[in-house]
Amino acid sequence: MPDTAVVALAAVLVGGPAVMLTPFWLARRSSESHANTTAAAIRARQRQERAERPKELTR
Repeated sequence: MPDTAVVALAAVLVGGPAVMLTPFWLARRSSESHANTTAAAIRARQRQERAERPKELTR
């Protein structure tokens, strides 16, 4: 097998699964980022609110 064919075959074998899995990786990264941002906003809002009972926000 020529060297270029070996390189091309290796690129297809490695690149094929990577290309197919990229959308899942991007979706997971996006959802984790959204979850972290939302959790930070909720924590900031809870710090600003005054609790009716002192331990209410510490649970």
